[in-house]
Amino acid sequence: MRFFSRNRNVSTADRDEHKVARTALVRRLDFFLMTYVCVSYCMKYIDQQAHSNAYVSGMKEELHFHGNQYNWVGTFFSIGYTIGTIPSQFLTARFRPSVIVPIFEITWSILIMINAAAKNVQLIFGMRFLIGLFESIAYPGFVSVLASWYTPAELAKRVAFLQASSAAGSIGYLQAAIYKGLNGSHGLSRWRWLFIIDGIISLPIAITGFWLIPDTPKTSRAIWLKPHHLEEAEERMKEIGRAPKGTLTIGKVIAVFKEYPAWLIMLCYPPCILAGQAISYFNLYLKSNPSGHKFSVYQVNLIPTGGQALQIVATIVSAALSDYFQARVAMIWIVAGIGMLGHILLSVWDIGFNGQIAGYMLIYCAVGSGALLLTWFSELCSADAEVRTLVIGLANGIGYAWISGFPFIMYPASQAPHYKVGYQMGAGFYAIAITGCTIMALLVRRYGLPYQNVPKSHDRIRSGSSPETGRDEEEKTQGVEEAVNRLSAGSTR
Repeated sequence: MRFFSRNRNVSTADRDEHKVARTALVRRLDFFLMTYVCVSYCMKYIDQQAHSNAYVSGMKEELHFHGNQYNWVGTFFSIGYTIGTIPSQFLTARFRPSVIVPIFEITWSILIMINAAAKNVQLIFGMRFLIGLFESIAYPGFVSVLASWYTPAELAKRVAFLQASSAAGSIGYLQAAIYKGLNGSHGLSRWRWLFIIDGIISLPIAITGFWLIPDTPKTSRAIWLKPHHLEEAEERMKEIGRAPKGTLTIGKVIAVFKEYPAWLIMLCYPPCILAGQAISYFNLYLKSNPSGHKFSVYQVNLIPTGGQALQIVATIVSAALSDYFQARVAMIWIVAGIGMLGHILLSVWDIGFNGQIAGYMLIYCAVGSGALLLTWFSELCSADAEVRTLVIGLANGIGYAWISGFPFIMYPASQAPHYKVGYQMGAGFYAIAITGCTIMALLVRRYGLPYQNVPKSHDRIRSGSSPETGRDEEEKTQGVEEAVNRLSAGSTR
């Protein structure tokens, strides 16, 4: 099938047919792929947040937590996540995501249920490390798969829905229902049932990934995509200069660290992710009876749903605006600025209960900055699929490396809910992220998209331009030039 972009004499009817075909492809991707990644990531986040909900639902007292052991639970998860991120992305780049990702998901679903058998804090530490290790494949892996199918006008909204599904996973209705309905059933405490139910729900979702993850347009075996869908998808990626999957080589790994994105992401993504971690301590804030407001365990699990709902709306709206105006960096500035304002309010602290709640709500609104950043990174690295996967994994891994240590300084459990330096540092981290994004945008504007000269594998050479016409290479070059122009314009809006 040849599309109207290659034939200027094509009829209006053919143009309309072509547009209908592409719309049908996107709808099919949204129905199958987006449904899977959002539901899967929602459950992943429920699993990831289970220790926090269990902690305020009786685990603290039953397992005799003391000192900063609560922080250590999160730290062990972050250490495992950090260690697993780069190797898991190597596996994603080397093998089919439709095989590797579900295997990892099934493993962490089993591990989450093992937490229910904990007799001491040490088992929780070990399980959180292993869960982090296996969960590390999910977010960067999902973003990489989405970037193989969606165009720049579509991608940010999809990554935002993925990000928003994490907020849906945090909504406390499941936790509240377990607290009210299963406490003491079969001799098990409510927090143990929380881990069991999470794992039981996660397992069948993980298994469906074998069929619902489509890999890439060039390698897909998904039964819900027909040959003409794959042809449409390949053409779409060629038109925007987004490279197909090739072979992961040591040369590509070295090439990642030779250009500025590998280093500047440490000034962009990790600070945003770390600053957004303040919302993880919102339930501890509520449990501390702020300003004389006493909340029950049920309410402590339920009240944060307001912030999580706000996070969903803010994440999707900011991404939609970013797609519509093609202004990635400008939207990152705005969202990070909102988060900075929230941290400033909490830094002042003596602003009453309503002011403190407002500060937390503003930080909830800023969590979507991570989705915007990863969307932008995937577009900056569109010239090579494996480099794109590694850069996204690197950003995510470094982010969790920061999370593994900084909470001890920012949010020591002994200071809850008024952290003396945590909120000030959070505001500073958002400022660092804004600065890093500005520098990155200026470099893109000055030097163009990075990773244009990465060593090509044999597979990539075979999939290049046709020796008969050379038109494929010409269109790819035009697509790259247009992408640079869009990114440059977006960074100065």
